[in-house]
Amino acid sequence: MGVGKGKPSSELVNAKNQSVHKNESGSEADENLSSDNVLPKFLPRHMAPDVNVPARKQLLCAKSLPANSSIKVCSGTIGIYLGDLTKQAVDAIVVASTSDALRKNVLQEAGSAVSTQYDSGKSSKTQKSIQTNGGNLSCRRIYFIPCENLSKTADKWVFRKFVSEAIAMAINDQINNIKSIAFPAIGCGLLDCDVNFVAKTLIAAVAYELRRQASLQLFVYFIIQQDRQNVFEAFQNQLQTEKPRAAAHVRDVAPKIVAPPNRKPHPSDSNPFEVKKILLHPATKEYEDVVERFQLTMTSTFYKEIVRIEHIWNRRWYQQYRIHHGEFHKRLSNDTETWLFHGCSETAANNIIKECFNRSYAGIHGTSYGKGVYFSANASYSHTYATPNSKGERRMFLVQVLVGKTIEGNASMKTCPPGFDTTTNGSHIYVTYHDSQAFGKYLITYK
Repeated sequence: MGVGKGKPSSELVNAKNQSVHKNESGSEADENLSSDNVLPKFLPRHMAPDVNVPARKQLLCAKSLPANSSIKVCSGTIGIYLGDLTKQAVDAIVVASTSDALRKNVLQEAGSAVSTQYDSGKSSKTQKSIQTNGGNLSCRRIYFIPCENLSKTADKWVFRKFVSEAIAMAINDQINNIKSIAFPAIGCGLLDCDVNFVAKTLIAAVAYELRRQASLQLFVYFIIQQDRQNVFEAFQNQLQTEKPRAAAHVRDVAPKIVAPPNRKPHPSDSNPFEVKKILLHPATKEYEDVVERFQLTMTSTFYKEIVRIEHIWNRRWYQQYRIHHGEFHKRLSNDTETWLFHGCSETAANNIIKECFNRSYAGIHGTSYGKGVYFSANASYSHTYATPNSKGERRMFLVQVLVGKTIEGNASMKTCPPGFDTTTNGSHIYVTYHDSQAFGKYLITYK
């Protein structure tokens, strides 16, 4: 899990023959990011060409790599490399902040200014994940994300939560326009986790996120220490396992709102004001997808059982949301629809189903990031607001939210700042300011 040592990461190593890969003509491949075979190159900062670019950071192009070193998943790419995490010239690197050795090494290499930023973020009581500038490193941003339950016996949800949080931070870091992100092989160092399990879980987690947001153009890399050839091979083998699914562009996500013609999940459209809750059967994929999303952060520590999951249908609300969705897409030339959670009481849930997310109730649980409706990417956070009824049952919505352009909020914001659509805590919390900016697709009842 620590930072790799050995050869500089600019030496893109073929795991079998340790040689730089050439194209069919024997010459080095064109440095063109639009090519499916070309990935960002990882170079020590001092080796970068002398080109004047914003923030003195740049994304360099790579020579063509062996096919088994990367795969395409929808609009994104997953790649693996031998090297040192601190030497990667990507837009952002991810650090497990609960790993003392890795965190201290990265902070030392990044410099005192980054250490000061990190310490300042650590003092915040409202957020655990911290993002800083790259400092002396070749990356532009560093995401410090805690992995508190990481251990040799950790289950897959610990790893998936780590990946999900990092990719969410990259997407929301709109000012820096993050297009490439590098992860360490967490758990494969001092903890000595099963390398095959780690490789399978981490790559599957990234693939899930890329399929869930099929238009997301993001290069995701796993950086393996030079002396951990067995770890590299495990990740390489898992890439091959994932490749058939990636090629088929299988969407492992909760279904789209607009259902295919041969499926009728909604009541008759004859009544424009009809509101219903449609019970999902546990054997369906729709049910399983909602549960999987829920369990990314909701472990057995938080709940004992899911009582039921209901598909919410409110035609008037849905039509208003779709109008906003079209306007957002036209204005931003990008689909910013995101799945988020909203926990509440049973009474509030019934009111939301009938009347949408009403901003007039804003402020009941605080307005730290603006006076609007609050959502979170982490079900475990929304759980704190899902107050139980007399039977001990809690309610939580899985919601489609139009995040749009987001900016960090504060308690003084009564409306979203001009030019932005939501406010955020910079991590997993989003605040909307229009009642039709979110659609409560599913209601999860659990104990």
